[in-house]
Amino acid sequence: QHDASRVVQAAVQFGNAGQRKIIVRELCEEGKMDELAKSQYAHFVVLKLIKYSVKDEDSMRKIVKALKGKIAKLAVHAVGARVVELLFSTFPSKITTKLKLEFYGNRFGLFNDGDLSNKCSNPTIHSIIENQPSGKEPALESLLSIINKGIEKGLYSFAYFQQIICEYITASSPNDVRSLCSSLVDHSIHLLSTRAGSRVVAECAAYGTPKDRKRIMKSLKGYTRSSLLHSDAYIALLRILDVTDDTVNVQKAILAELLVLPEEKKVINVLGEVVKGEESDGEKSPILNLVLSDTASKLFLLLLAKNQESRKKYFDPAEMDILRPDPKVTEGGEEVPTSKKNSNTRRVELLQYMRNTLIECCKSHADKMLVSRNGAKVLREVYEIFPSKELSDAIVEACDMDDDGGEFLSIFEHPIGQVSIKNIVSCDKESDKDDTLTAALFKKYEGTLIDDIGSSNRGAFVLTAMIESDRDGKVSKELSKKKKEIKSRIKECKKMSKPFAGFEALLKSL
Repeated sequence: QHDASRVVQAAVQFGNAGQRKIIVRELCEEGKMDELAKSQYAHFVVLKLIKYSVKDEDSMRKIVKALKGKIAKLAVHAVGARVVELLFSTFPSKITTKLKLEFYGNRFGLFNDGDLSNKCSNPTIHSIIENQPSGKEPALESLLSIINKGIEKGLYSFAYFQQIICEYITASSPNDVRSLCSSLVDHSIHLLSTRAGSRVVAECAAYGTPKDRKRIMKSLKGYTRSSLLHSDAYIALLRILDVTDDTVNVQKAILAELLVLPEEKKVINVLGEVVKGEESDGEKSPILNLVLSDTASKLFLLLLAKNQESRKKYFDPAEMDILRPDPKVTEGGEEVPTSKKNSNTRRVELLQYMRNTLIECCKSHADKMLVSRNGAKVLREVYEIFPSKELSDAIVEACDMDDDGGEFLSIFEHPIGQVSIKNIVSCDKESDKDDTLTAALFKKYEGTLIDDIGSSNRGAFVLTAMIESDRDGKVSKELSKKKKEIKSRIKECKKMSKPFAGFEALLKSL
């Protein structure tokens, strides 16, 4: 009953450790913990026990023992699922190992062949296959059974359920993934809450039909920006862009949302008046916060990177595994690509849609992008693919900036800014254009290169890059007359125990 349940909950919450142990012992020894976990009111008591027993290992083991052999059924129960969710997210994995093994069938949950629970503190389908290859098929069948029951109950938002789907999808064949897609894609927005769920959506996009991909995009409509800024969800959107042939639909359903500035949240004071925040620039780019984001910037890098080798500079191995090229399924005994259009053609079509917005963002906000690790990567790629005099001039203008104290600070002395400038200048080595950044920098600082750019060790690295990228040799010619000054700066840095590698590199390049 709800009132009696609340009394016991209060006893668990406000009682001392000894009183709590008495409640745990009595409820666990009755052997009906699973029945309590399924009850509309009693399951709240179990949730309280889990929450307040986390520092008591003896109580945790008693709760786990009381639920042993019942966890697979609880996991697909509408009420019991809440208990399972809190249990796996709260208790240490070494204590819940035996419970998790039940997801893979009775062979592992009840008998623990080869004492698998002692070998793996956090077992997965992959560790089971590694230790017992013969157990792969039974384990996959057990996972699929749980998944199908969970789908009927609508358990998509539970983290443990997303993990189960992820394990099944990454261990089963592409055709098995495709057959499951139709049951999952309409709930993509709920799956994006965890890394495992995002992987599920990404694999559904890779191996699903064109219709499945369209349903994924429909599910995510209106959440593109927030998903890109999410620590895990972004990878699913990247995969959709990477494999979908219908680029027009991608533009309308996903990219179009990025071209509009999000509404600013109103701040209201105690008098009920709207407080104006910082005055925003009327020309602020709608993609600026995305370009500066660690996750969202990868969408633009995906479109700007020309091939797989270029992608490796910006994506880690785990991301590259998800974004692997040319996913295939088996049809009529032959492997068939799930996407018909050439991958580079898809990329170019989407890039052309974003081209003007990207260029305008780089020209208007070069100052912010240069001092951001993520923004600088996008700026470098845009400069290399869409070079122009206007963009070079915008970057040069951004080379002078004020710090928070109002004192003049050259970007050539900025820890991130100087690396950004050096990397962009390096692009000029293979350029046959006249309006390069190297030429624009020389034009602005001609006659004062060593004083304005090379005044610090960091700036010397920029000058070294300019020498290597200057086809006319004007930079080298001016700096050759400053060798003595460079040598004296090296001596000065040595005396003061300051870094001088930049000056040495500059001297060597001369």
